[in-house]
Amino acid sequence: ERWSVLNGITAQVTTTGTARPVDSEVEFALLRAAQEALANVARHAHATRVRLTVSYMENEVALDVRDDGVGFDPSQPEQGFGLVAMRQRITALSGTLQVESEPGGGTAISACVPILPALVRS
Repeated sequence: ERWSVLNGITAQVTTTGTARPVDSEVEFALLRAAQEALANVARHAHATRVRLTVSYMENEVALDVRDDGVGFDPSQPEQGFGLVAMRQRITALSGTLQVESEPGGGTAISACVPILPALVRS
């Protein structure tokens, strides 16, 4: 809510699946990815809406950030350090980062990181 007020962009946050604790490195990487994605929306997208979804699945957790902004051509070399750093953090955890965008079509960033099952105690 505070980010929305500060930037004048409506943000919606959704969680799917059963939220559960994840490794602190995974949590940090996804938090930084969300922060960087929101910073990019505020700086570059000229969006009116952004939606963040955190999805807990059996063996992975995913973060999706989608905006309705101006988009960009993802085939062009990355201009800043934001997407590069995001990709490095996620891939360092054996995860994947996908960026989908097109001029005039908004942007979608999806980060997915595997999570280890809880240890079974006898």
